[in-house]
Amino acid sequence: MKRLFSVLTLAAAVATTAIILSCGDDDPASAGAGSVSGTVTFIGSRAWPTVGEVQVGIYAHLDPPDYAPTGPPDAFTLAIEEPVTGQYSYHLAGLDYGTYTGILVSWREANDPGGARMLGMYWIYPDSLGIQPDGVTAKAPGPAPIAIKSSKPKHTGLDIKADIDLVP
Repeated sequence: MKRLFSVLTLAAAVATTAIILSCGDDDPASAGAGSVSGTVTFIGSRAWPTVGEVQVGIYAHLDPPDYAPTGPPDAFTLAIEEPVTGQYSYHLAGLDYGTYTGILVSWREANDPGGARMLGMYWIYPDSLGIQPDGVTAKAPGPAPIAIKSSKPKHTGLDIKADIDLVP
């Protein structure tokens, strides 16, 4: 009887361990496996802002119809210094699998986060701006979604036009 109890206890421990190990992410490689990159072309006649920061960010949730960010991006670049050539190459890595609503170029001032402005976005018309003159509303049809998945974790050539004149 004592031996039967030991065998049953061992079997229960093995089964519990197997159940615990089988739970969780089916694809642990999916965490942070994706990336997006492209070139931002800055237009406008205004001088580069001396206050605030210009950044590129990717967002999982941007709500229509204006697509203005309501929270922090899922990934973002460091503050962009004034590009000598008017272009900036960006690369956002460490993205989890899923669909991201859009990539935005934006300006914000740390002391006034509510005054942030969208300067440009990745959308289906890469030769035009995609942002209304108010800097807070996207033009229809809005940003182009990006699907990061195991069959295509890396997206390149996601070019954006951004207008520095939209900085207040």
